[in-house]
Amino acid sequence: MKTGKDWARLKTFIDSKVRFLLTTHIHPDGDAIGSQIAMASFLKQMGKQAVLVNMDETPKYFRCIDENGWIEKFSPDRHLPLLPTIDAAIILDVSDWDRLRDLGQAIREAGIPVACIDHHIVTDTMGTVQLCDLDASSTGELLYEFLVFSHATFTGDIVDALYASILTDTGSFRFSNTSPRTHEVAADLLRRGARFQDIYQQIYETESRNRMLLKGMLLANMHFDCDGRLAWFVLTRELLQKSGAELWETEGFSELLRTIENVEISLMFAEGLDGTTKVSFRSKGRVPINGLAAKFGGGGHKFASGATIRMNLAQTIEGVLDETRVLLQDCTPAGE
Repeated sequence: MKTGKDWARLKTFIDSKVRFLLTTHIHPDGDAIGSQIAMASFLKQMGKQAVLVNMDETPKYFRCIDENGWIEKFSPDRHLPLLPTIDAAIILDVSDWDRLRDLGQAIREAGIPVACIDHHIVTDTMGTVQLCDLDASSTGELLYEFLVFSHATFTGDIVDALYASILTDTGSFRFSNTSPRTHEVAADLLRRGARFQDIYQQIYETESRNRMLLKGMLLANMHFDCDGRLAWFVLTRELLQKSGAELWETEGFSELLRTIENVEISLMFAEGLDGTTKVSFRSKGRVPINGLAAKFGGGGHKFASGATIRMNLAQTIEGVLDETRVLLQDCTPAGE
């Protein structure tokens, strides 16, 4: 495995093949969706074919990125027979086979050549071409560099997709992964005609009443610990049903509590249907939490990580809170 940004190697990989499968992690976010659409658009202008398949539906407020409806939800009956026709797979915004679930397993079993482009900590070997840069704000920022290297035509769908990728993964340019280079890339996308106002409105200003109701329920049941440095809330199946919101509508909720004054770490516990619990770990940017997530089999960024834990809700809450308290007790935020 070779990581880094060897764009020539990726270009050679693409040039030698015709029909591609593009996929990304479960519960796709704006960066995942935007990266898929930008890469698919590039492949098509190169005379290639692209099939876009994800394990989960595209959240409604990210469908503006995929206006042509290219992305399909994985169906074994429909998509497994297609795999023998695929020359290569390009996996975007994830370096963890487990987060591709059944589709990832099918890709490996079919022996399909794989290229991976990501900006997270590498946890698995993902094919023969694996290009990862932890300093990049997003996979969209990396794809921008690749498309410039490849002398691609920056069509409107590519420009909008890349801008949406960067906008969402930087939290509208406020997270610690935002760099001067990130702003330079965003500025160039604006010069190329990115519909920044429309993209922001469609992603952030189209919340359903049910989503807003659920948000209110969660905020009404916040918990605090460690002298206010730790905040957390719990998304139960009962709350989800009571609000009428869909699970995909909880995207972004994990960011809510870390905006509170004095909170260093915030946690969101989400009850699964199969006896598991999903935990979202967020830090204000002074206490790293990716190591905490790793203790429970998860990972991610230094200040934004996640884990799906094979324990019920009560057990998970107890175990994660105990470890988080230890972390906050042992860790002095930078600058203090």
